[in-house]
Amino acid sequence: MMKVFAVLSLYIVFALILGILAFVLKKRHTRFPDFTVGYHDKRVMKNKEKWECANHTAGNLCVFFALVSAIASVLLYLVKASVEAMIILFFVLSGVAVLAVLIFPVRICKKFDRL
Repeated sequence: MMKVFAVLSLYIVFALILGILAFVLKKRHTRFPDFTVGYHDKRVMKNKEKWECANHTAGNLCVFFALVSAIASVLLYLVKASVEAMIILFFVLSGVAVLAVLIFPVRICKKFDRL
């Protein structure tokens, strides 16, 4: 039983980290052209619109995956999933979340290339 709560705490910690990151990206990123805090990718640091779009998009993705992680922890507990299944799902969820946050903001903000 202790192992189950230890593994489920990973989901909650991951959700908290993503929630903090979402807050920083959406509300606390620095204004263009100061790139001290925010989504760092040279492709989105070319103009103000791309910088704002990337930070907003990455923040929304972090919120989404934070909610998914929190809901997954509750569902896994309710269905009494095995510890092994919880760990595998955690790594899959974490990988998908990280890749989505790294890839999608750049792709979505390409619409500002024309400006």
